[in-house]
Amino acid sequence: MSDAIRQQWQALSASASDAPTSGDDALVTGLADRQVIEVSGTEARPFLQAILTQDIERLPDDAAAFAALCSAKGRALGLFRVVGHQSRFYLVTRADIAPALLKRLRMYVLRRDVQLELDENRVALGVMLRGRAGPSLPDPQAATTIERLAAERDEETPRWPAAVNDDGSLFLREDNDGSPRITIYGPLERLVALFESVPAERRVSAHTWDRAEIEDRIPLVAESTVEHFVPQWLDLDELDAFSLKKGCYPGQEVIARMHYLGKPNRRLFAGHALALDPPDPGTPIETADGASAGEVVRSAPLPDGSGSTLLVVLKLKHLHDSLSIDGLALSIDPQGATPDRPSGTGTPH
Repeated sequence: MSDAIRQQWQALSASASDAPTSGDDALVTGLADRQVIEVSGTEARPFLQAILTQDIERLPDDAAAFAALCSAKGRALGLFRVVGHQSRFYLVTRADIAPALLKRLRMYVLRRDVQLELDENRVALGVMLRGRAGPSLPDPQAATTIERLAAERDEETPRWPAAVNDDGSLFLREDNDGSPRITIYGPLERLVALFESVPAERRVSAHTWDRAEIEDRIPLVAESTVEHFVPQWLDLDELDAFSLKKGCYPGQEVIARMHYLGKPNRRLFAGHALALDPPDPGTPIETADGASAGEVVRSAPLPDGSGSTLLVVLKLKHLHDSLSIDGLALSIDPQGATPDRPSGTGTPH
């Protein structure tokens, strides 16, 4: 999106509260850090199949999957939520790296019938459902789509269902089996009107969404962490984000070697640090004797302002050491925090 549109959307969401009210009514927030790359053309599917870690040939219409674009050394250049709809694909990624990713993707097009465009006018609105209450939105079609995507999952339901409405708006369920979180990607004017139609007490800042994503262990690659991580360090195997069977793609040899012949020496963990403002992605983590133990993947302020909640990549040999960020103690969430924990909840396909 253009700088003007991003600034307008950021200003709108920044005016919202960081302390959600109690109750079952849905909350809304503006997500100014998102951008969508649209991929079309008769060879769009085989093109993405050849360069992304995900098995795009197995991705059904109106479903989403995580994927990475990696360097030849297996380091993630960026992460996507990939949505297929008819002959078109939508790659949802971070706004700060979207232009660089678009440039990289275009390097692989060659003579294929593939068109890639950065949708400059599309912004993202997050809807967080609570309890059994519906979204209570003034747009009936949007409310109906959200209710359908938020329905209880079963074996026949995609892990991350998606939809594209008649007006071209993209809807994507993003929670990892928790309280439903739905994003709407559409024109600024339409989503501003939708945001402002919701009572002020139900508008929240993007920090609320970020904390939910951290709780769900959803990683990201920011401009400052491009090529810092191999997929396993970010637990992308737990998100079914890469394939070991579909054939070659950039970085595939490194990813497969780590899976079959070794174990990751780093993994993704959640934690918190009191009295610490949210550190930038890539901020180093140190042991008591100053050794490098890892780095920050993403962070958000705690609701009461007492510190920060974080996702970090840690070297497993330092997992039980005293750790700090900028001289302040880092506490690691004990959930899953063992060096021999399984490499993933599912088997990479």
